[in-house]
Amino acid sequence: MSFNLCHLPRQEKYLIQLDYEASFWAFKVKRGKSTRDQIYSEILQRPQSEQGELKQRFERYLATMS
Repeated sequence: MSFNLCHLPRQEKYLIQLDYEASFWAFKVKRGKSTRDQIYSEILQRPQSEQGELKQRFERYLATMS
């Protein structure tokens, strides 16, 4: 099944991008290429409006990958 992301509204595309970043960070932590503290430091550099969502998604992916 394929789904064309170009047809989604801008906000939904943005949320998908945040999800992608969070999953990549969790992957890096699980593979030992980064630490949780480094990831949280990256998250805290993002706009305040994104931080809560990124933390939540990052923790969800870490739990899923365990």
